[in-house]
Amino acid sequence: MGLGVLFVLVIVGEWTAFEILRPDKDYTRDYVLTLLFNGIPALGISYTGYWLRRSDIEADQYRRVVAWCLGGMAAFLSLNLVIIALWPADHFIENLGWARGSAVYAACGGLIMGVIEARAIKRARVAEREIARTKRVEAKRQWLGYMNSLLRHEVLNTANVIEGYSELLLEEDTNDLSADRLEVIRQQSRNLSEVINDVQVLIEATEEGHELEPVSLSDVLNESVVELRAMDETVDVEAAIPEDVFVRADRLLPRVFCNLLQNAVKHNDSAVPRVSITLATDADTAVVTITDNGRGIPEEKRETLFEGDTRTSNHGLGLYLVRTLTERYGGAIELRETGPEGSVFTVELPRVQRPSAGRSQEKEATGPATRTVEIVQEMYERS
Repeated sequence: MGLGVLFVLVIVGEWTAFEILRPDKDYTRDYVLTLLFNGIPALGISYTGYWLRRSDIEADQYRRVVAWCLGGMAAFLSLNLVIIALWPADHFIENLGWARGSAVYAACGGLIMGVIEARAIKRARVAEREIARTKRVEAKRQWLGYMNSLLRHEVLNTANVIEGYSELLLEEDTNDLSADRLEVIRQQSRNLSEVINDVQVLIEATEEGHELEPVSLSDVLNESVVELRAMDETVDVEAAIPEDVFVRADRLLPRVFCNLLQNAVKHNDSAVPRVSITLATDADTAVVTITDNGRGIPEEKRETLFEGDTRTSNHGLGLYLVRTLTERYGGAIELRETGPEGSVFTVELPRVQRPSAGRSQEKEATGPATRTVEIVQEMYERS
């Protein structure tokens, strides 16, 4: 604020004027003290103006702060001018110093009061916004609960019924054209069921109250390999999985590797699909590497591969679910390599010690409740 600089210039101007008008008297000591007791507070006013523009106080409050500063100075100075007029000091320079000091300290006091009020208004606005945001989140949570229930009880059940009837019709004697169309109906109903299940897992993965605990990554990977071989007997699976590797996760951890392994086979048009799963560890991390010999991922789809945008990716919500769960566990997923000879994915997770037998494990709640709304909003915005 220029007011502080103006006060300093006034003090220097007074000093210069008295030295010229009264050369017979030395004012150096008086004005050095004046600069000390009036000039420093005046410079403080200038610094406050500099600080104000870089603080978290909103710009529309600047005028309020200035009004407090000038209003306080005007009121207190007016009062002291009345007192000076009624009971003046013996010398003019003393009255001048009295008036100047009143103006400087009143401006400082008003400035302090203005900053205090502006910060109080800032806190009140933040509180109001937080209350409004909480209400919006709660309303969206209720809507989300309704949508989840609708998907589970209405849409999923309907998809299962459609799939069931299509399978019954396929078992009957039908011509080739009808059989082809029924197979499309069955496959599409299965795809719909998978999407609904993925959405439900996403919701569950981001709801508050789910806790993380040591989970055997070795067991999860071995079970995923068994399921992959059972799903497609033509798949050539190689696995190098050391025992007793634990990470902090929950019961949804298998969905990470189930989705990755299914994608490795589902989007693989090789004569003999090959999938390799390796688990490497160090003191702090466990890294799972999944390699396939598929056709690779087109370059234009790599940037949004983990974004859950079904319009630009034929991987649906699967890889988005993988990323969401991996980040929930404090880890990361990466497409390390891809090309005509296949793709390489890595999943890195924080490693934990194997839990002692009979000893309860310390559990750690994760994931803010509002993240549920953010994820589902993100999905709907892309649809």
